[in-house]
Order: sequence, then structure tokens, then C-alpha cells
Amino acid sequence: MPRHIDLLEKDWGNDEVPSPRKSPRQQMTTAILRRSSRKRSKPPGFSSMFASPPPSAKKSRKDAKVPSPPVAPPTLLTLPHCAISRLLLCLDVDSLERLSATCTYFDQMIAGKFLLTISFPFPVGFIKEVMDDESFEKKPLLKLSCKKTRDEFKTLPDITEDYSEPSSLHKLIIGNSPEMMDYLVFSQMSLLSLYKLRELDLVPESVKQEGRLLGQRIMDSYSNFDCSLLRHISRLGSLKCLTRLDMLVDQNLYLEQFMAELPNLLELGLTILTRPGLSKHVYLHEYIPRLEAVVTASKAPVLRVTVVAETRRQVNKIFKNSHVEKLVLTGPCTFNMFPVMERLKEVVVNLETSFLDNNCTYWKSRIDDRGLHRAGLCCVNIGAVYENCPNLERFMGVEVGMVSHKQTFNKWNTRMKKRFYDDYLQQGGSKEMKAWAKTRWFSRRPVLPMNVGYDRVFN
Repeated sequence: MPRHIDLLEKDWGNDEVPSPRKSPRQQMTTAILRRSSRKRSKPPGFSSMFASPPPSAKKSRKDAKVPSPPVAPPTLLTLPHCAISRLLLCLDVDSLERLSATCTYFDQMIAGKFLLTISFPFPVGFIKEVMDDESFEKKPLLKLSCKKTRDEFKTLPDITEDYSEPSSLHKLIIGNSPEMMDYLVFSQMSLLSLYKLRELDLVPESVKQEGRLLGQRIMDSYSNFDCSLLRHISRLGSLKCLTRLDMLVDQNLYLEQFMAELPNLLELGLTILTRPGLSKHVYLHEYIPRLEAVVTASKAPVLRVTVVAETRRQVNKIFKNSHVEKLVLTGPCTFNMFPVMERLKEVVVNLETSFLDNNCTYWKSRIDDRGLHRAGLCCVNIGAVYENCPNLERFMGVEVGMVSHKQTFNKWNTRMKKRFYDDYLQQGGSKEMKAWAKTRWFSRRPVLPMNVGYDRVFN
């Protein structure tokens, strides 16, 4: 460093102020030094001259921190393949079909390996695709649907109607003999791979024809066809794979013979359409025992019962089951169902509601008291819950899990009555509690029959 620069830096760094020349008289006094509080600025070139040199480009690249790439949020695709496969087992086939349409990965994983849904008997469009392909692969089918559609089609569209009349799956089923239907089922089922069949939907798209409910002749044809279909699937050993089953049944309830072959059901749906005006003998000795036997034999945690029409009789139906956890019932107020289900947690009752003040059709209900349904009495009687459904948490939206069964029936009934009266007021009811309980609640514990199902008949 040059000498003059070094001296200059010493001078700028010196904070002492030089004292003036002293007279001889003042030399006798002690010199007092004072430090200035004023900061002195350095020349502009001084700081740049002695500052550290800027780092080289190579050192800058070395010291610079490379920003880490942003972490992508976790998605379903980031899970391991084994975890995704496990999750897909929890979805129904309709959800799998929607998921496969979201991206290529799930399309290849789901639709690339399985045939998701197919209608039965085969629609004409599907048969045409099979004819146009030189070869086809029998992918495992997941869902078989038989909706008995009434949409008309021509089997041979290039031939005039004089030789090929329009038809429909509904007409094919009701217009042919059971033997012909057996052959149709056998021939078309040979084109399917059913060893992974998970869902079977046999409820027709409509239970009405020309504005009226299906007659007994059509119901018999539907039942014969569905029974033939179930027998064929049973022969292949695929009923044990089913997790969801939806059926249309009448007073015959042919489903009973297949219940032992359905150990893995997760959801059972029964749509009931009985013949009007059943005799007392048929009602008590055929319909009720068979219905109760089917419910008792089911191992599905979810039971859905939809009552389209049945003969109206004031007979208690006992639904006894040790597997059902959720019961969904849609039907008339006079269905008279009493649950005896030790694992039952939730009861959902769907009742008809109109804008007229004639919604409730419960037994002996007054005409001026039919605007609101009787929760706890209509369709499902909550009186049977006491000690028979100890795990019940929710009944028609009312929280009942806090009411203990470890008390007398009268105390249990009093607490239940208070909860359902509050629900009545929330729906717009205006009666006092005493008047409400007289016509909309029960005072005594329901007496249930000891024998259920076929024991009603043989004991």
C-alpha cells in the first residue's frame, strides 16, 4: 500500500482534535483532550478503494444456493400401488367407473383390466361390436345389470318391418317360455367372465306399465328370468363374490334359496311388490315367513327395503338379524316393522310426503292429524328397540344413543318420548306434549312374537 494512503487512513481514523498553541502562562495548566461526537465522512473513493473485492463468478456459482424444487401436494397417485389397489376394493362399481374416467393411470388400472358394467340380456349395440371384432378378450366382469328396459330396437335393422318387428328386452323376457329364457341366459353368459363379479342389479327400470303397477303375470316372468340368472351364476360359484345385490321380489321371495351362497354381501336391497289382496293364509304362511327368513339369513351390514305395494294387514313384521348395522326402509306408514338387531346403529325411514295435509296413513289416524308423520311409529316401530338394539345411535335423524337401555322400560320410554316430541316441534307441530303422546306415541312396550320366519308356521 502506498505510504501516503497509509498515512491518510491514520489521519481519518484519528478521533483526537489538536489543541491550540498555548501561551507560556497556559503551559502550567494540564491539557484537556475532548473527543468529538461528530462523525466524519470518508471520501467517496476511500470505501471503494479499500473494500473487499467482489467474489469471482466461479465462487458466486459455488456459494449460491440452488433453490429446492417445490414439493408437490400428496394425491391419490402418489400412494403406493398396493395401497391404491386396497382402496379400490372399498369403492362400488359406479365409483370405479367415474374414477377410471379421470386420468390415463386409473383408466389402465381399472377399465384396462376389467369390464365394469354390462346390461343383460346384451343390447344390440354390444352384439354388433362383438360381430365386428375378429377376436375379443373376456375381461372379468364387475357388475351385471338387468333393468328390463322397454326401449325398442330392431334385431335386423336392414330388413323391413314385415319380417323383423321392433322388440325390447321387456318383451323378450315376458314373451318367451322359461326354457327359452334358460337357453338365452346360458348362451349369453358363456361370453362373460364372472369369477370376480361384485354387483348384481336385477331391479327393472320401472315397476309400472301404462300408469299401473306391474301385474302378476309380468312379475312371474321377471322372477323366472332372475331366478334362472341366479342359478347360472350359482353354478359357476360366483355368488360368493357378490358384495351388492338388488332384487325385485313379490310374495314368493325366491331369493331365500340363494341366501346361504352370499357370505360376502355388504349391501342387500329388496324392492317388494306383492300381489294386491293377498289372502290371510298366503300373507301369514308364505309372505311374512319368507320375508323374515330372507332378512334373518342376510349377512350384509346394510339392508335397504323399498315397499312399492303390499297387502295392508296389521301384522307385526319382525326383522331379526345379527349383522345389519344400517337399515334404510322406504314404505307406507302401515308397514309395521319391528327391528331386533343387536348391531344396528342407524335407522333411516323414507316416507311419502306431499303438499297436502294427508301424508300420514298410520293406523286409526284422524283426518285432521295427518299433516306430519309419526316418527317412531310410522313404518318402523321404535318401541322394539328397547334391549333389542342396544347399539342404536340414530333413528330418523333423532339422536338416541345417549338413552341407556340399562333402566326400566318406563324410564327409557320417558326419555325417548322427550326427544321425539322435540323433533315433532322442530317439524312444525303445535300440540302439547300430553295431547301429542296420546295419538302419536306408545305407552306400553310392544309384545313381539317368540317365533320368527318359518317358526311362525311350524310352531
